[in-house]
Amino acid sequence: MAWTVTVFGEDGPVREILQRARAGANQGRSTKSAEVSGCTHPLWQQAMNELGLRGTASYPTFSVAVLGGLSSGEFRDWRQDYLATLIYGFYVEYNVDMSGDEHHNHFVRDLLLLWDLPDLPSELRVRRAHQLADMAFIDGKRKSEAALRSVPTSGVKAWVFKDRDLWRDFKACDSAMFGHYLSSVPGTIGRDEMMLTGLVQDWADLGPDLRYGECAQSVLTLTRGSVSTKALVDCYERTVWQFNAAFTPEAALKPERFPLMVIIMDVCIWQASDHRHDIWRYFAIASSACALIQDRDLYNACQLADCYSQAFEPTLPASPARVNVPRRPWRYDVTVAGRRHSGTLQLHAMLVEALEDGSMPRETVEYYLVIPRLLVQRAFSPEEFLAHMDRHYCEQHATIVRAGHRCDFNPRFTTARILLVMEQWWSGINFAIGLGSLIEAQPGMLAHDRLHHAE
Repeated sequence: MAWTVTVFGEDGPVREILQRARAGANQGRSTKSAEVSGCTHPLWQQAMNELGLRGTASYPTFSVAVLGGLSSGEFRDWRQDYLATLIYGFYVEYNVDMSGDEHHNHFVRDLLLLWDLPDLPSELRVRRAHQLADMAFIDGKRKSEAALRSVPTSGVKAWVFKDRDLWRDFKACDSAMFGHYLSSVPGTIGRDEMMLTGLVQDWADLGPDLRYGECAQSVLTLTRGSVSTKALVDCYERTVWQFNAAFTPEAALKPERFPLMVIIMDVCIWQASDHRHDIWRYFAIASSACALIQDRDLYNACQLADCYSQAFEPTLPASPARVNVPRRPWRYDVTVAGRRHSGTLQLHAMLVEALEDGSMPRETVEYYLVIPRLLVQRAFSPEEFLAHMDRHYCEQHATIVRAGHRCDFNPRFTTARILLVMEQWWSGINFAIGLGSLIEAQPGMLAHDRLHHAE
């Protein structure tokens, strides 16, 4: 089903970043192997007190899971809370992993007890069963990796799959969204959606996955192991096309695609809210790469089978749907490194409306979109950019979590958050993050990015 290849085709900025990685620019460290970090910012401490966040919930990387769980809009009663506990439990299990003594870890058992409520509606029992099956799949994958944990990696080997649909279904399991299986559109579209959550994650994990020999790296599977500029741009373009399929031609979210789009886009908020990833460092390394996709058409809308053949050859859809994003000017005003920057940015009209009525905090849009785009324009240095982003990431996490709770995670807020992340994808920010992550592509050890136990 899958085999390893040596990545090939490196050119342009990719070659430069990979050469730096192999020369030791990362100083032997990997962001992804860092400890899960807390947040000491006063705003976050205030949010913890207001919302009763204790224990693991006080860590941004865990608490962000609730954003997705409470925003899906499927229910407006206790069942929505139950869905949130499914997602939250997975986030905690995935990050805490096999912590505990060397004999047994009881975390999964405790989760089962937490989820085992009497008289659950049948739909919630099915969702729980899907979630448990998914956790069992991932546990099996981890144990296989843990048994090989001492195997050295080269930093240049990638796993590729021979069949598009086999890979899609494997990735759907690996993406941990089976708790939302019943939220999906039936058939292959729903399976595409679950796969997309992993594809989102894998753009930020390109370099770490090369370092740790990850067996399901979506981007490198779709490029067949190529890291040429053209192959990566083609893959990014088609990634965005698949996101666009969740929108109408007028760029409104299709109701039937809303729940999964919430989860897909929350992955991006999660990446910026933990320190298992260092997406802004990656972006600072390769921010100029945004220019590489500006001449591409990022507004087609199609499914996986429309833009990749069964053998993963990139194809052009025969009669693609399109989204026509209605944008309006929005005035920003930010201060970075003691200097003020003001101007106007064209944003999706629904995002601007949410900014105007206060549903979406302006500071969030400035942090996630405006300041990165100003770096592309060289308004300040990469060092000044990184210092600002590191100084404010905790504060920004508190801001968006409190905004969600303030409006009870209503569809207006949730839609605005999705559109903010889509503006990142449309502008190429996530492409630059992926290229910058290649600074991590150096020799390491298989699956050494977190502690596992083989038994």
